[in-house]
Amino acid sequence: MFESWYARHDEKTKFWLDFQVIRDGLEPDTHVTTTTNAVPQTFTCFPTLPTELRFKIWESVIQPRIVLAACFDSRFAAHKQTQLSTRPRRRAVPILLHICQESRALAQKHYSLTFSWKIPHRLAAPEAGGLPGAGPARVWFNFAQDALLLLGELEPFDQYGFNSPMVYFLRKDDTRRVRHVAVAYEELNLGMYESEQIFGCLFHVVDRFPTAERLLVTSTPADSEVRRLDLTLPSTDNVIQKLWWAWINGTSIVTSSLANKQILMIREADLASFIAFHG
Repeated sequence: MFESWYARHDEKTKFWLDFQVIRDGLEPDTHVTTTTNAVPQTFTCFPTLPTELRFKIWESVIQPRIVLAACFDSRFAAHKQTQLSTRPRRRAVPILLHICQESRALAQKHYSLTFSWKIPHRLAAPEAGGLPGAGPARVWFNFAQDALLLLGELEPFDQYGFNSPMVYFLRKDDTRRVRHVAVAYEELNLGMYESEQIFGCLFHVVDRFPTAERLLVTSTPADSEVRRLDLTLPSTDNVIQKLWWAWINGTSIVTSSLANKQILMIREADLASFIAFHG
């Protein structure tokens, strides 16, 4: 990948964000066994139920979702698309917004259209053309329950060496409301980047999401196979937490909330159940 970058150093670089819901909270439980008896697919008496009971049923559909925010670099877009293709793609719009007026009214109390973004001026390349340098708020997000998973180059840089943290593409008014934020372990490039670079990426994420109680670092089976990550998860005793403390304790310019930030490593597949338990 790095050889490709140097070989194409004259190419005008373009960055953009793409969002993908990888879990909507409505996936069937694989541990539940089904019987041979046919299960009715409709419940015709639902409209006659008391209003309070109907709302409780609607509310049971509001489950933690995982929204993936991927930073694309035009030089390596195919590689990033491959990463996205290995993950599920669920419905982007919560199902309650589609059913009826009553369910939609309830859903709008929990979900907001959010995460508009804009490429910082130092990375903007209008001469590259073909791709927007900003995007409107089109992601439905429940700030109380949903998790935002960051994928892609966390601190993208252009062909001239200018860089800017990915999290600053997003509006501060949005990021400060997120309670659950995670970073894909594969994007930290442990062993490839210097520890100072990794700490810098993590620092910007923690700083940009002050409401999040902890920073989650998610791993996939590929991390064990390709990146030789061998841990019993979830784990607070991990190399990322140790790296954070090693650097944070060497400076006096941070607040106690940053210094005491817990970094928990967890399987990506367990992320939704984890935030549901800790919600």
